[in-house]
Amino acid sequence: MTQDNSNWPDPEPIKHSLLPVLPLLPTNIPEPFRDWVIDIAERMQCPVDFIAVAAIVAAAAIIGAGCAVKPKQKDDWLVVPNLWGGVVGRPGMLKTPAISEVMRFINVLEAEAKQAFDESAASYYAESEFLKAEKEAIKSEMLKAQKQLLKKKVHQESYDALDLKNKLAQIQEPSKPIWKRYKTNDATIEKLSELLADNPRGLLLYRDELIGLLASWEQDGREGDRSFFLEAWNGDGSLTSDRIGRGTVHTKNLCISLFGSTQPAKLLRYLHQAIRGADNDGLLQRFQLFVYPDEKSDWRLVDRVPDVKAKQRAFDIFKTLSEMDFIQHGATKHEEGRIPYFSFEEHAQEIFYCWLTDLEKDKLRGDDHPILIEHLSKYRSLAPSLALIFYLIDLADGKKADAISIDHTVTAIAWCGYLESHAERIYGMATDMTHQAAAVLARKIEQGKLKSGFSVREVCKKDWSLLSSNELVRSACDELIETGWLRQEVKQASVGRPKQAAFVVNPKIKIQTVETENFP
Repeated sequence: MTQDNSNWPDPEPIKHSLLPVLPLLPTNIPEPFRDWVIDIAERMQCPVDFIAVAAIVAAAAIIGAGCAVKPKQKDDWLVVPNLWGGVVGRPGMLKTPAISEVMRFINVLEAEAKQAFDESAASYYAESEFLKAEKEAIKSEMLKAQKQLLKKKVHQESYDALDLKNKLAQIQEPSKPIWKRYKTNDATIEKLSELLADNPRGLLLYRDELIGLLASWEQDGREGDRSFFLEAWNGDGSLTSDRIGRGTVHTKNLCISLFGSTQPAKLLRYLHQAIRGADNDGLLQRFQLFVYPDEKSDWRLVDRVPDVKAKQRAFDIFKTLSEMDFIQHGATKHEEGRIPYFSFEEHAQEIFYCWLTDLEKDKLRGDDHPILIEHLSKYRSLAPSLALIFYLIDLADGKKADAISIDHTVTAIAWCGYLESHAERIYGMATDMTHQAAAVLARKIEQGKLKSGFSVREVCKKDWSLLSSNELVRSACDELIETGWLRQEVKQASVGRPKQAAFVVNPKIKIQTVETENFP
């Protein structure tokens, strides 16, 4: 299909850019964490968002179901500050090393807890063996006493026999030591139930590749995983499971935090499936702290000693939070025995009410895509959760406050605005699928991976990202026809089959015609 270049228009550049996002201002990072977070970001030359978001989710996981916030003064609405989050960035953006700086603190807490458990376990084993021997000795004396009664043909128990029974009944088993856990990287839901039974505050599930974890819940045989984690998001539920062989496991607080990282292309494929799926259960919308920051454009070489003082200050806060008795620090004990809670101070309460009214009347009744509105609906609990976390970080740092202050509330609201812009970028990747598919198809043409005269079926067979369905490929081709990249012709298929549409590539197409900005 040789074409005369003069019959073709100059192809228009297929430009795709991500929606803009708000930057995370240093003033919105909790002051006790600020120097530590900024120091890591500067030394790594990575977005500050990676460290800050990981730190907030980690703090939320350590607090867990230990306390809650009461967003209204009189209502019994209670919010456990359990958070799910993640970071998005192309390979090489140092997502994993940045997050590892935060997870290192939790690893230290885990190591300290394991050492304490091992020491307690040794003592427990020795005490258990001693009591076991004592029980066997008493049982032996009881057997002798019973034989003597039978020989004497006396049916009434002697004083010695009664004394032995009382001694056996009074032996108390030592308390079994519990290995305090803070996070896990991989566990079945059955094992998670057991871990949560021993750790009622909850756990953090951290996976470096987050989308891989979510996709695994859709595999055959793991149908129950997805519903388990959906229930664990609120943080205030309970679960009792009865299994033959495993017995009964009662989980007082079903509270699991989730965090991980992913690449734009992997997230885009998952988003595409989630939006097109008929059974949207709101799983992805629960990742309230999901960020996709811009890359640093002003990279510079930084080689300096880490800020040890800032790092130690941050670690001390994590450790204090892990040991904190929230009732002793001002939490109100719930009259029904539920989770103790904190409240807003008077003026902070008014600010929260104004923000909540705007959320309900404006944002949740807007014209945005339904999946974005579903995401924003989770901000009802996000804002008070963040305000409580910021408040507790200050308490753990030694600051005194009787309730969640105006500063904590305003900072939480600022975070909601920041996170909303990232949600718009992330969901925007999937809601404008036709344009993005056209950009992917144009790139493949430019790379010479499609010969002129290709069909929709040929493209679908390639199984490229966003180009696996006939409908989307056809729409992408239509857009490239409008921009002068393609022309449609009809070619005869094999005998007995209908004619097929063939897409002829503009011979003026050259390398680097496509302009992309942060496109996955």
